Amino acid sequence: MFIDDVVDELRDFSGEVDEDSPPRPTPSRPQRPSASSRLPIGDGDSGSFVRDVQQQLIDAGYGLPRYGADGIFGEETENAVMRFQRNYNLAVDGLVGPMTISKLQQVLQQKVSAPDFPLPNGILRRGDQGNAVKQVQRALNQINFKPGAIDGIYGPNTEDAVRRFQSMYAALADDGIYGPNTRRYIRMELDE
Repeated sequence: MFIDDVVDELRDFSGEVDEDSPPRPTPSRPQRPSASSRLPIGDGDSGSFVRDVQQQLIDAGYGLPRYGADGIFGEETENAVMRFQRNYNLAVDGLVGPMTISKLQQVLQQKVSAPDFPLPNGILRRGDQGNAVKQVQRALNQINFKPGAIDGIYGPNTEDAVRRFQSMYAALADDGIYGPNTRRYIRMELDE
């Protein structure tokens, strides 16, 4: 992934990516594209690096519901970056520089277990709202059943993500309702 190549270049970061030095060959990853990125990136930037950053923000639970990972760094991406920076005690400037990239990589590489994603008890369905719904949305996102925005609203996207998850197990009804049985299977997936 392009962002991994940039992270490799930043290991000895001195302020800018050196555009004159050739990329180091890495057998396990594709070569970095010839057009290198200047850091930091921010509002108005575009390209595959921006798309990679956006996807990683989404994977870390910072949804981009309007445009997704479209490769264009706009207001929605800037807001997600600022929330990420605030939550991880980074300078909140909305720019993606070496510190933000490094922290994003750390967050995504951390081993995940069920205690990292507490699941609510009870029954949740379309129309419900609150922190319990956010917990379910984060867990679904982590196990790659993307519910869209982590917004605490059990809407059609969350219902669909629950239904898709339920369809993987014969023991679960594919009704899109989060209940004790669905909770048990999501917890099992988080523990793997």
